[in-house]
Amino acid sequence: MNAKREYINKKKTYESRLEKLTSRNNIYGNVRLIIVLIGIIYSIISFSNKNYIAMLNSLVITAILFVILVMLHQQIRNQKNTINALYNINDKGIKRLKGEWVKFDEQGEEFIDVNHNYSSDLDIFGKHSLFQWLNQTNTPIGKEKLKKALIDPVKNSKTIINRQQAVKELASKIEWMQQFLASGMLENKKIKQEKNLINWSKDNNTSYCNNKIWSFVRYLPIFSIATILLAIYIPTFSYVYSIILFGIQIIILFKGFAKRHIMIEEISEYRQQITVYEQMIKQIEDSEFESQYLMNLKNQMIYNNKETASMQIKKLDRIMDMVSLRRMQFYILFNIITLWDIHCVISLEKWKEKYGDKLPKWIDSLGDMEALCSIATIAYEQPNWVMPTIVKDKKISASNMGHPLIHEDNRVCNDVTFGGRYTSLLITGSNMSGKSTFLRTIGINLVLAYAGAPVCADNLVCPMMDIYTSMRISDDIENKISSFYAELLRIKKIIEATKQGKDVLFLLDEIFRGTNSKDRHVGAKTLIRNLCKEDTLGLISTHDLELADMALEENSKIKNYHFQEHYKENKIYFDYTLYKGVSNTFNAIYLMKQIGIEM
Repeated sequence: MNAKREYINKKKTYESRLEKLTSRNNIYGNVRLIIVLIGIIYSIISFSNKNYIAMLNSLVITAILFVILVMLHQQIRNQKNTINALYNINDKGIKRLKGEWVKFDEQGEEFIDVNHNYSSDLDIFGKHSLFQWLNQTNTPIGKEKLKKALIDPVKNSKTIINRQQAVKELASKIEWMQQFLASGMLENKKIKQEKNLINWSKDNNTSYCNNKIWSFVRYLPIFSIATILLAIYIPTFSYVYSIILFGIQIIILFKGFAKRHIMIEEISEYRQQITVYEQMIKQIEDSEFESQYLMNLKNQMIYNNKETASMQIKKLDRIMDMVSLRRMQFYILFNIITLWDIHCVISLEKWKEKYGDKLPKWIDSLGDMEALCSIATIAYEQPNWVMPTIVKDKKISASNMGHPLIHEDNRVCNDVTFGGRYTSLLITGSNMSGKSTFLRTIGINLVLAYAGAPVCADNLVCPMMDIYTSMRISDDIENKISSFYAELLRIKKIIEATKQGKDVLFLLDEIFRGTNSKDRHVGAKTLIRNLCKEDTLGLISTHDLELADMALEENSKIKNYHFQEHYKENKIYFDYTLYKGVSNTFNAIYLMKQIGIEM
């Protein structure tokens, strides 16, 4: 299977279907216009000839045909929107495989947190980030679930294994997955945060659920309308009864009108979103899954043995159809006659009373499925990547591991093993040789592993660990914090985590670079020794070659590795390959000369 070829073929298929649907869409529009013109012309001619029956028949037939064509036209538009969404999904897949994903709009910048243990240093969110690369979610809850999977994973190996199985199954169901994601794309720009919707579902006004009130509101308009009809057809029947009853209805509407208006408008904002949820949930309910994780998500959609979540969302959708009548002309008069606002509120409150506490669970499961589809897309596109093995032993072993965000044409992969006898790797090397990228390669692949995703490697064995990094450190002028002090605060978090008994994996890049060489050297040695005493794993990159001598100390847990470069015809070349031992190459003076700084 070649994902890129499949994407290209699907894109061509959907492009062809879009052209046909566009043509049909134009035809229906033109036919509708022609029928209306013919109907109007024929009606005018009939009226001129005083053939009123023919005129009436013409208007009725024209109206019926117009409505039918409008419905058919809407079906074409709906199909066109779905096909367009599928076209965009496959186009996005092609761009991701070509390395053009850095142009995707969704970057997850709203999730950037410089104080998080590792997300900023490992490029989890923002421009050129992991989130930008793999995100396929459309709903806010889906984005939130994907975010949580990347920065706050479940610390349970069984759960990760179950997620891996779910991801593999979804990757094998690419057609279903794309249809599911396309449903969410239809109203992507209109979808809002579910928090208010969930709060609305939990805030139940039980006074409107009283059956006596419901019966009174249901039958009062019937009696009121009946009195008008009686007064019209029975001359002796007085209009006074109608005036009294409608007066009562006006008083009922006036009392609590503002609060009811807010209640109705609050849910009206989610009209299109509710329709999208209903479609997506229905797709989950109608599917057969084999993995336990996906079956559990599907079971979350069952209200009871006979009713499903989509059926209940559909009921809410129908109530929203009732609410939509508030947009029509002369609604005030219609509302007075029927007490429609109160009917709407009663229906909404009764729905909340029965299903409101289930809605958060349904939306939560929907978000989980969206996040899993994002991860499964990577499994589909990268069939040579491997699902990691999660073990209890504190040892990380990887073969042919590369950085997932670097295109395969430029990616250099390395083997690495640490843990057991050597718990920390000291990485030396000259500028631009690949030290920082290697640290990020380890970190970001572990992030994928803990999310239940495949990793960019031929093999990865790793334990569950809390990742802590100190890499991109900058000063904070507003809070008067220097880069060195900011780095100390990051280091402090790592030390505190080890004291709390957490299983820490630390990634330190050029530690204490913000101070003088003597303090840097002493401070770095002290820190590394302390971290090695704890039950940790870690990697430290440095230009300070004296630190490499720590590997020679008795019972040292440190092992030296390095990156190097070579020169040819006065040009510098990097192979980005990890070697054992300490670096013996330097390139700072060469690079300075290369950009024009005379030495």
